[in-house]
Amino acid sequence: MAPHRVAMIVLAGTFVLDLAVAVQAFGRRPSVFSKIRDEPQAPYEIGVCGRALTPTALGFAIADLKPVEWIKGADTVVVSGLEAPWAPQDPAVLEAVARAAEDGARLVSLCAGAFVLGQAGVLDGRRVTTHWALADEFRAAFPRAHLIEHAMYVDDGQILSSGSMLASADQCLYLLSQNHGQAYANDVSRVLINPPHRTGGQAQYAKAAPPPSGPLSPVLDWIDEHIVEPLTLQQVALQAHMSPRTFERRFRTETGETLVGWIARRRVEQAQALLERTELTVTEVAHGAGFGSTESLRRHFLSQTGTTPRSYRDTFRGTSARKA
Repeated sequence: MAPHRVAMIVLAGTFVLDLAVAVQAFGRRPSVFSKIRDEPQAPYEIGVCGRALTPTALGFAIADLKPVEWIKGADTVVVSGLEAPWAPQDPAVLEAVARAAEDGARLVSLCAGAFVLGQAGVLDGRRVTTHWALADEFRAAFPRAHLIEHAMYVDDGQILSSGSMLASADQCLYLLSQNHGQAYANDVSRVLINPPHRTGGQAQYAKAAPPPSGPLSPVLDWIDEHIVEPLTLQQVALQAHMSPRTFERRFRTETGETLVGWIARRRVEQAQALLERTELTVTEVAHGAGFGSTESLRRHFLSQTGTTPRSYRDTFRGTSARKA
């Protein structure tokens, strides 16, 4: 049987790291792989496709590219992230991607590569993810796609997508497990020194956007100043000189959230800062962020970040490395 054919697309502004991850995952194994598994022949035939002298996001070009036509007949088509994903892309590439979808090829986007699939018209009604910082732009550009904003990667059958440069490695290992079994993917992960699966999602890496600068800005500032205190709708509405009902309606209009949801999110953000910057225990962090108990902190933290406070601290403070 012919090897599984993987076409990797290079466009202007392609991120080299995304491309390198895909090449490493699907291309020829490094010699050290022989210490783990005997693999005389690579399981994939790969081709890096695009226009000649296409500049990457780092400003240099990738030579020896296969023509765009090589995409035809590929079993898997991979689109790496790129610097300006919202910009109109090469019509020939978009046509080739759309045709590959019609032919039943598996389409894989890495990070912002989802924008290219969207421009090719293959995401309508599909579950998809992209980098968390591009969520608003993606929704505006492709309202008929179902964005899973904080997922590391999403498998929607024919369409697979990942949420960031390094989440591309998670997704590629997942694809290897689907093609060749989990044991094979685990062995590749041992060479990469990358876990076959990471817990949590992008939410734990997302940076909070600044509060909206509308008429309620002074009230939002007051909430932040009193975030460790018990806060009720009546108390906050009093600060705005409104009835609770009027305030709640205007708050949702201005922020897009309920007051309860807003306060919980700001408390989780406060807890994240304390976990990153202090040596406080998780219980002390819970009270320092305004949660009444450690259990309340864990519940809200897991809901919003996809991970636990302790795991979050280990990730962002590197405690294990410092203790080694």
